[in-house]
Amino acid sequence: MDENENLEAVSFKLKAKNLLGKLVNKAHYILMSPVRIFKFICFSLGLFTFTFLTLLSLVVFNFYASLPDVSKMEFPDLKKMAINKVVKKLKSKSKIRKYKWTPIDKINRDLVYSIVMSEDTSYFTHGGIDYNSLLNSLAHNIKKREYSSGASTISQQVVKNLFLNHGKTLTRKLREYFITKRLEARFSKNQILEIYLNIAEFGPDIYGVKYASRNMFKKEPSEINVAEGAYLGLMLPSPRKHYYIIHQNKNLTKKRKKKIKRVLRDMVYHEFISYKQYLEFIKYRYN
Repeated sequence: MDENENLEAVSFKLKAKNLLGKLVNKAHYILMSPVRIFKFICFSLGLFTFTFLTLLSLVVFNFYASLPDVSKMEFPDLKKMAINKVVKKLKSKSKIRKYKWTPIDKINRDLVYSIVMSEDTSYFTHGGIDYNSLLNSLAHNIKKREYSSGASTISQQVVKNLFLNHGKTLTRKLREYFITKRLEARFSKNQILEIYLNIAEFGPDIYGVKYASRNMFKKEPSEINVAEGAYLGLMLPSPRKHYYIIHQNKNLTKKRKKKIKRVLRDMVYHEFISYKQYLEFIKYRYN
């Protein structure tokens, strides 16, 4: 048994030595001629390029295949998915009962537009991605040397809530980009906005404009005015923290009042309200 193993080892070494010798001779043969060197380099580059493009094609194909096929979805499918997502987040049956879906035509247009002006001013004109805000956000993050600003549009926020996790990897951001473009191509702005207004969190386990309107103003979404809508918009960046600071502790600082005024000015600029209404609503008393 030991002799057989020794013979196999010797045979392997001889084969390896012969192979190495052939490679050395081949290399010497190529290096002796500039033409052969050029041909070898071209062949190597071609082989590398072919292999790289093949692998890249497989990666791209698998990436696209992993994306949800939004083009085959109908609005009821999207709505059902959104409701299921919210219900899973709510921990008690009492909170689930308070959560109710509100069609966009049952929400006061002033509330709709004030939320849009608060979160995504160019929502009705961009194709799902606000490239200007994206570049400004990138410059801000580079300056701060941290990921502190994402410049997500309303459409991107819908995609993140329905289809993705909340990580910050490059792959997840690429998935978000392509799914957002598909979402915008498949559904109308009002349909995407209806989803958003019903899944946005305005406070601890306070999802959707109906629950938020009832909780903070004891009103239905159809009764919320521009100033109240702008107030609700203050909760959206960090709903749990802002609900506690702004609403529960009634801490509406000058900086936050300034944001409300900015939203109201944008409403005037886009002709959603008149200047007379603006002057009226900036005096609105919240507490």
